[in-house]
Parts: sequence; C-alpha cells; structure tokens
Amino acid sequence: MNLLVAARDPQHSELSFSWESNVGSVSVVETTPITSEVLFEVIGCVPHALTATATVTATNALGLSASVALPVGAPDCSTWVPTASLRLSRADHTATLLDSGQVLVVGGFSALAELYNPETATWTSVGTMAAERSSATATRLPSGKVLVAGGAHATVGSLASAEVYDPETREWSATGSLTTARTRHTATLLPSGKVLVVGGYTGRDQGPVASAELYDPGPGTWTSTGTLAMGRQGHTATLLPSGKVLVAGGRGAEWFLQTAEVYDPETGTWASTGTLVHERGDHSAMLLPSGTVLVAGGRGGLSLDSAELYDPETGTWADTGQLSQKRHFQPAVLLPSGKVLIAGGGVTHGEAPSPMPTAASEVYDPVSASWNRTGSLSIPRMSHTATMLPSGKVLVVGGRPFHSSAELFTP
Repeated sequence: MNLLVAARDPQHSELSFSWESNVGSVSVVETTPITSEVLFEVIGCVPHALTATATVTATNALGLSASVALPVGAPDCSTWVPTASLRLSRADHTATLLDSGQVLVVGGFSALAELYNPETATWTSVGTMAAERSSATATRLPSGKVLVAGGAHATVGSLASAEVYDPETREWSATGSLTTARTRHTATLLPSGKVLVVGGYTGRDQGPVASAELYDPGPGTWTSTGTLAMGRQGHTATLLPSGKVLVAGGRGAEWFLQTAEVYDPETGTWASTGTLVHERGDHSAMLLPSGTVLVAGGRGGLSLDSAELYDPETGTWADTGQLSQKRHFQPAVLLPSGKVLIAGGGVTHGEAPSPMPTAASEVYDPVSASWNRTGSLSIPRMSHTATMLPSGKVLVVGGRPFHSSAELFTP
C-alpha cells in the first residue's frame, strides 16, 4: 500500500518527513520539500482492539514539527473454534443472552428450546413452545424473562401468538397475541420496558405490514402505535441514544427500500428521516459507541458490499468503507473494542436463483472507517445468529443449510 502526504510550512521553509507504524514496515518511495510517499507493508495480523496506523511527522527548518496518524487496513488475528452442537439443526431462529450469561436458542422451524452454558460448553433442552416458529423475534425483558413473538409456522403461515420464557422455572407460558400476525418483523426493547414490534410480513397476498404495536409486560397486552409511511419486511430497527427507534430499509410492496423512519415513544408517532445511500433489505444494523448507526450489506436484488452510517443529529446517511465480501442474511455484533464483527451470510451470484452461504468474516473499525478480514467460520452459514458472551467471545449458532453446529469467535 502506497501512502502519500503533502504539507506546507507557514514560514515557507522546506520540510523533512519521518514515518513510523505500530503494525508494519514503512519504506520511502519519494520525498520532496512538501511531499512524502512511502510503501506501507503489514507484518502479520493485528489484535482486534488495535487500530493499525502509519504516523508521519513533518519538521521545518526551525525544528518545529506536526504529526498525523493515518489509519491503514490490516488483517485481524481473531480466530474461530468449534463448540458443542445443538440437539436440532436450525435456521431463522433467535438467540438471546440471559441474565445468567447463558444463551437461549428458540425457533428455526422447531418448538424445542435449547440453552447454551458457556462455562461447560453444553446444550440443555429447556421446554417446548406452544407453536413451532421461524423468523420470529425474541426480546429479553427487564424482568429477565424472554418474549417470543410472531414468526412463521410451516402450515399455518404467519403467527400472531406470543410466549414468554421464565429462566427461573425454565417454563413457557402464553401471553397476549399481536394485533396483527407477522413474520420477518423487528422487536425493540424501549427504555420504558415496553417492546416495539414493527412491520413484517403477513401473507403472500397481503404484502409487507405498515403497522406497529407495543407490548406491555405488566398486563401482557399489545396496543397499536402509529403506522409506518410504508410497509416493510426484512428491515432493521435500532434504539438510538435519544430513546427513539430508527427503522431502515427492508423490502416494500414492490422492491427493496431506500427510506428510513424514526419512532418517538413519547408521542407514539413516526417521522421520515434521511434517505439511505443504497436501497437494501436483509442487512445488519449496529449502534456504535459514537451514537451513529452502521448499516452494512443486505441486498437490493443482488447481495451488497456497501456500508453506510446514519447520524441521528443530522438525520443523514453517508457511505463508510466497503465490505470485502458481498452478503445478506448476516448477523452483526459489537465487540468490546468498539469494532463490529460480521460473520457469514448469503451471497447471490449473477443469475443464481438462490443465495449461497459464505464462511467469510470481517471487522469494521470506526476509527479508520474500514473493513478488515478476520478468521473464517469453520463452515459457510447464513440465517444464523451471533451473540456476544460476557467473556467477550461471540457464539455463532446454526444457519442454513440447517446446521446444528456452533462455534466461538475469540477476539
């Protein structure tokens, strides 16, 4: 990689340049009184918590100097290792971190629930839901219980039913039903303790849903709360620092969407916000420590390798880096370093009728606004889950083509 800098001294004296890097070697290609070009080469890989930089210092004839650190891309050293397999193969399921540090996995064309214990690396069956479901949502409530809502049943279609799992008793119980049956929707826990469910898909002849509703854990009831400007499924919903919820992209009645809307829990109303740079659905979205939202991948017909950032202060979107692998149906996880891991996903090639799963994984660095490859999954997978564990490791479970395997990412 060649790096070129240009600088001018206010005193109009000639400048000398020196370079150093925290991860690689720097060799001078050409230097003039106002420019310096070097060849940067990475030596090995980089720990995930480190941002690779090359620092240049310009010094004038009086000995006064100024330095700037330039972020550069470098391979990530993180690794994947297998862990115990599920009892059942699953895809389009949910995985929820419990207060105990264990992970509850439900759905994926099954009613059986399983619990992963990171301390023993084992799975345990923990009861059966009243209905098998896929593409449902699972939300950990303030009480520690888990709300599972909606989803699709193999013979019934979209479901309106909802159930609650109690980690203390390891039992399931019915709760109030959604006002509208839906699958491929989103569910977001609000600061009030209520759960906002948005959009989704009801049936082939009815298209995407524009309605939204709130679940109140106290009485276990659902109430309608405003209507989106347009129906959408396969979108994302992200809780912002303000307490509002950003809903972005998805598939509408005709095609993939470029629009975004914000829900205000104080007023129960929806408002349009800035337009995405690219139309996309089945993407990932992650709130960064800076308060901005990273949206990556997805598809707008074919799989995408673009990523963009939403700024809640200005309500605008801007491109940020490019994924090394086009993908959709991929999970995203915020790592302790503030970087974002994306693992696996589906890739649509040209006129291929169906996406093919990939094992490729990469990490986004907000400091350098760049994507860097990390270790690959042991097997290709899409429509799987990825869950951050208290240890800092990431648990990846199942996925198409219906795996029972699981693996751990160690940053």
